[in-house]
Amino acid sequence: MISVAVNLAWLVPGGVGGSEEYTTRLLASVVRSAPDDLALEIVASKRLQQSCPWMAALPFAPLAGPLSIRGFRILAESTQVHRATRSADVVHHFGGRLPAVRNPRAVLTIHDLQPLDMPENFSRAKRRYLRWAVQRSASAASLICTPSRWVAESVEETLGVGPDKIRVVSSTWDPAPAAHDDPEIAELGDGPVVLYPAATHPHKNHLTLLQAVDRLADRHRDLTLVLTGGGGRAEAGVASRVARARVRVRRLGRVSPSMLSALIRRADVLAFPSRYEGFGLPLLEAMHSGTPVVAGDNSAMPEVVADAGLLLAADEPAMWADAIDEIVTDSSLASRLSAAGRARAERYAPASAAARLVDAWRSL
Repeated sequence: MISVAVNLAWLVPGGVGGSEEYTTRLLASVVRSAPDDLALEIVASKRLQQSCPWMAALPFAPLAGPLSIRGFRILAESTQVHRATRSADVVHHFGGRLPAVRNPRAVLTIHDLQPLDMPENFSRAKRRYLRWAVQRSASAASLICTPSRWVAESVEETLGVGPDKIRVVSSTWDPAPAAHDDPEIAELGDGPVVLYPAATHPHKNHLTLLQAVDRLADRHRDLTLVLTGGGGRAEAGVASRVARARVRVRRLGRVSPSMLSALIRRADVLAFPSRYEGFGLPLLEAMHSGTPVVAGDNSAMPEVVADAGLLLAADEPAMWADAIDEIVTDSSLASRLSAAGRARAERYAPASAAARLVDAWRSL
């Protein structure tokens, strides 16, 4: 029997982006697979437990205090988390860095190296802290997990970590998306729908997509662009460009997982012009649902999508316009991409993802 404690002190529901879905889906897949020789314990806030019903069946160590405040959380990880996990065989820290005081058998998940690769997206103080914390944590970890081979290679090259210390543990799709009957879906009408689920961070590159759909305004007057996700540092520029759009743009903000699944199933195209992704979970969700994908040809996205979607230079609006136009007008292309996406998504099935994670724990 191996006992594994999971530190989720950093995970504020609805506040940490795609790393939340990556982490909770992986752990839920492990719980569903129920390995006989594994005892799993979660260390997190009660709020997180309440938002994840599958946690109810597990031993749970609740953390007290304002975990959304970074300074308090850092202290709590070296005190409350350490007390709760010091007897575990393995402790997995999914938040990208290790506490100063910790169990010696520590697994660390590094979702990406964006603070190092794109420092312009972070304040000077945050950039300085993260560079120090990530390097220290990578050196101290017993094992590092990454969501993609691309991130693994970045960790090797940038942080000087040997490949024998890294495991690629990819994300997975939602095996049973909840039904969602929402008037927002019906109000999209019968015209083509292009969906981009992403917060307005600079690297998400919304402006390329807005320029691309404007090029289609005369050919597809009933086209709707749907944008979901919270506001980021590029929000002002995106809002200004949306106000001048020649096509209908619906901004829904943060939506529930069930709503997002329904939007993905309704969309004719999931367009993802990001300049940087450690994995790109919406791409996997779209492929699993049979929704054609157009994505950037950078970072981890070619690894995830491969030939099951169209991969384009992130800053070429004309190319994005042509690709979207081709998919919504050529049913044979749309059908081919739909089938290829479903087949590609099977590589990331929940049982396979769970097995990769459990194997990483067993290796220690």
